[in-house]
Amino acid sequence: MFLGLHYIDWAILVVYLVVLIGIGRATERRAGRSTEQFFQAGRSFGRWIMGFLNFGNMVSADQAAGVTREIYRQGLQGVWFQNLVLFITPFYWFTSVLQRRARYLAPGDIYEHRFESKFLSGLFAVYLLLAAIYGSSIGYLITGKTMQAVMLKPSSEYTVQERQSVAAFQDMRRLDEMASQHALPDSLNQRLQFLHEEEQAGKITGTISYLHLITFYLVYGGITAAYVIMGGLFAAAFTDVMQGIMVLVLSTILIPVGLAKLGGFAGLHARVASNLFQLFGTSAGSEYTWWFVAIMTLVNLIGLAPRSFTLGGAAKDDRAARTGMVGGAFLKRFVMIGWALTGLIAIALYAGKLSDATYIWGTMTQDLLGPGFVGLMIAGVLAANMASKASSSLEWSAAFTKNILLPLRPRTTERMQILAGRVVIFIVLLGGIAFAYSTNDIFVAFQYVLSIGTIIGPSIWLVYFWRRLTTKAVIIQMLLSIMVTVVVPNVVPAFSSLRSLPTLTVMTHGRIQTKTLPATQEDVKAGAAQRIGQPISKILREQPVGVYFEKVVPTTPSDPNSALQGGGMFRFQLWIIGLSGIDLRNFSSAGLSALSFGFDIVFPFLVLFIASLLTKPNSERVLREFYARVHTPSLADPADDAREVQKRIENPALVEQDKMFPGTNWEFWKLTKADIIGFSLCWAGVAAIIGIYFILTRIGS
Repeated sequence: MFLGLHYIDWAILVVYLVVLIGIGRATERRAGRSTEQFFQAGRSFGRWIMGFLNFGNMVSADQAAGVTREIYRQGLQGVWFQNLVLFITPFYWFTSVLQRRARYLAPGDIYEHRFESKFLSGLFAVYLLLAAIYGSSIGYLITGKTMQAVMLKPSSEYTVQERQSVAAFQDMRRLDEMASQHALPDSLNQRLQFLHEEEQAGKITGTISYLHLITFYLVYGGITAAYVIMGGLFAAAFTDVMQGIMVLVLSTILIPVGLAKLGGFAGLHARVASNLFQLFGTSAGSEYTWWFVAIMTLVNLIGLAPRSFTLGGAAKDDRAARTGMVGGAFLKRFVMIGWALTGLIAIALYAGKLSDATYIWGTMTQDLLGPGFVGLMIAGVLAANMASKASSSLEWSAAFTKNILLPLRPRTTERMQILAGRVVIFIVLLGGIAFAYSTNDIFVAFQYVLSIGTIIGPSIWLVYFWRRLTTKAVIIQMLLSIMVTVVVPNVVPAFSSLRSLPTLTVMTHGRIQTKTLPATQEDVKAGAAQRIGQPISKILREQPVGVYFEKVVPTTPSDPNSALQGGGMFRFQLWIIGLSGIDLRNFSSAGLSALSFGFDIVFPFLVLFIASLLTKPNSERVLREFYARVHTPSLADPADDAREVQKRIENPALVEQDKMFPGTNWEFWKLTKADIIGFSLCWAGVAAIIGIYFILTRIGS
């Protein structure tokens, strides 16, 4: 053993990393021919490669660990941490076509062409780079903590300080258990609150690892950057095939071993409370209520507007784009069912035993798998994450190269553009590491990434379907949204005087709910019930949370009565809503999040519509060119494809005939037979997956 891993596991990891670098080297020459080859692989991929590429881009092992973590915290409802995209999968049948028909290379090209604005194109590129830093941080956080849990230090090697930290954590868990049974005396209640604050600050923990997070981040980010920098989209495509197989393995390998340890599905239900099998939260403390899932789904749909021209534009035609994207997406949805079951098994095995729920995937790997299999699992985790980062990093790189660098230095050669793109990949990955190091709450980071998606999503959706959308309206909306969603939430916490304002440190009232639930095996052991399944009363608590700040804590942790101060992000959207007189203290944590997201959805659309109607439309020449592209199905042969587009540019009547509402500013095309059948089949797939989840909750009950 070395640093918590067997030598066999280390050998597997070394072989895997050597193969990755080898793929990068093998594809380096082909990718370096031109920016189109580097970023889009010459628009040559068919439906099978596109399927693997989209699956790899959509799936990463940090998602598997993240879903398992949320289910461990919240029950089956935690699957919505990643499964929000289930309800938007049918829309991929159309968005995939839009991305290919746009016929652009870099993300900002749509703004430079449609809005005749290099400034707007550059602004969009800057947004993408910022979003990439925030988005990649989630992967670093979850993967790093998963690896920490795999590389645990035995208690015999603890330092005195580490031993005290673990003892304090165990004391906190003991007091938590007492609080769930009856009210604690004031002295113990203050002790419990103090320990919770120490845990949130990272000062106490239930486990100690050999692995330091910053070391892992640097090594992991460096290797990811290395092979994609060399091979571009070709390297990402080859690794995604390997990644797809490894994700299927890591998504199922823990299930049979875990169920065997529990005594099958019956044993699973005996140890896990029935309310934790609910697909939507209903009780106090639930973060994934149906209304929260609904609003988050809408936010996700807006944020995932069709703008991935790097990956989406790599398909050779409409059919490859559609079947590749939808096929890859549904494969992910089915894989997620395995993640959900793994999370429920985790509750049964480790409920209340872990200091950080993010450790759960790594803990199960270390506990349930033997030497060799642990190495394969780690390789699978790394493969999934690296493939996902590789595909998305090319979009960031293209945005900088084509939409920032080229407008500033128009004479930059293709070779220098590729070099600049490679440098940007490395810099953005380092930025993600910095944000991951400064943020420790996965759920908060996840919500923030969704929020900033609404900065750009509304204008992207409208640009395809509303001819009246103007350049000035988009600039106004983007600047206002950046101010509301990014600038103010980050600037306000920098001022200690604002963090301690009584009007900004208000908290919700919280809730205490008594609910009758079937007793689990743990309840019987604790003496709360005589038999498994016996109806018993349980106290479910939702602690008060900050309204405007992510967290509100006493200035002096040891004195609960000291003045309050805010921490984390400032939720400016809620502050604006609060000006209307609504008492936000009556809302739950999930209700506050839903309200904030609702603002993020409505505000940008409102600004875009009003500002567009008050400003001058774009030139008719550009509008004619852009919508000719949107209404022309893409073809595999470049010459034939260009001819068809030109035909519609020269004869706008062909475009009008294709419109659902001819003679208006709305550019929706008439639905074809393929549109209707494909969209309907996608919804049937969504219904089938929901049905599988309900079946899963009843097996062995």
